[in-house]
Amino acid sequence: MAAPFLETLPLIAYLMLGTIGLVALWFLWRIFAPAAPGVSLGYFEVIGRYAGQKLLKRLRGVLVECTPLFLNSELDRQFREIIAEDLEAYAEKETGEKALELKELAEKVRKQSLENLCRIVAVRDRGFSKHLLVQYGNVDKPLSAYAANEPSSRFTFGFGFLSQGVITGQIYTLPQPLQVHRLGKVNVHLFRPDDPDSSGQVNKAPTWMAKVALYVPAIVEYKEQVRVERELRVEKERQLKEMALELSAAATERDALRRILQSFSTTGDLPERLVPKRFDLMDFITLSLPTVTLYVIAENIGVPSIIGLFIGLMIGALWVFRRRGE
Repeated sequence: MAAPFLETLPLIAYLMLGTIGLVALWFLWRIFAPAAPGVSLGYFEVIGRYAGQKLLKRLRGVLVECTPLFLNSELDRQFREIIAEDLEAYAEKETGEKALELKELAEKVRKQSLENLCRIVAVRDRGFSKHLLVQYGNVDKPLSAYAANEPSSRFTFGFGFLSQGVITGQIYTLPQPLQVHRLGKVNVHLFRPDDPDSSGQVNKAPTWMAKVALYVPAIVEYKEQVRVERELRVEKERQLKEMALELSAAATERDALRRILQSFSTTGDLPERLVPKRFDLMDFITLSLPTVTLYVIAENIGVPSIIGLFIGLMIGALWVFRRRGE
């Protein structure tokens, strides 16, 4: 018995080595894979100034433009419609200037697209932690357009050879990581790239923009689930109403049948149960007693026993019939 097992040991060892190799490749891919699905912008070092332009925060890795994952035309339209409908619902509960203000705000929300306010770029810093850069202020061009590019390129496992350089700007990091739809827990930064052609100044980072932009897909999906559940509930209520009508019709039909049966009854009453009773112990005794008795009598008087058995069975069946009919 030991010899066949020893012969399979090399195969088991190869399988274990293959499994370990696949797990190692999976971990390596998680390290070098893009932080989010999207379009690669290149391998850049992002240098953000904060705390009154005195401190610097550095992020280095492959920048991936993933704005369509959070803000595309369809999602943006659905999200703005959801917010506008909620504002109008609140306006109906208010009166005077407050109601008018809420209605005007709902109209502004319908017209203002989030796609024109920010871009979202993902980066895996040095192959480990995930970060999302919410580009604001200067959004007319991709983030890579504000970079100082180096003449040489850099090889990456995810996208091959990519251009590289440095992007500077103002950065504000949210205090806590956010649980982002489809990406998990990530660090979120508001980033305004430096643009020498831009004359506008943004003094304070709009923190609301990051949370709103990143939660748009989750809110739209949640509202869609609520709508589907509401439709299912309405359908179930319709089916319950139909079932109630059918039960009412069946009850009416049953009452009519009872009245018909009652008209044929001699006493004017109906039995408690219209379904025949089950064959019980008394029925068995009533059937078997005359059968056995006449069988024994036939054996003693010299008559064929089959005749006694048959007559006893008929008498017993008659008694059972009369007993169950009472």
